[in-house]
Amino acid sequence: MNLKNNQVSEDGKVHTVIAQALDERMDDGVEIAVNRGIAAAVLDGVPKALEIMQEAGIPKNISLRVLNSKTRRRSSDWK
Repeated sequence: MNLKNNQVSEDGKVHTVIAQALDERMDDGVEIAVNRGIAAAVLDGVPKALEIMQEAGIPKNISLRVLNSKTRRRSSDWK
């Protein structure tokens, strides 16, 4: 995934910064927990999914972001 960001310096010049980021979780346990949560949301509803993800140690703000916004999920997440 390429990320593009325009930044304006003090002299008013616009600088474009491009960074490449991996769209993968580095921790397999977190990836499994997030995918279990997404599957549970589809099959059993968001409250059950949130419970599963919190029991696995996923922070609440991340759990809610993943469960409530399909556009902010990673390409590797369960569909």
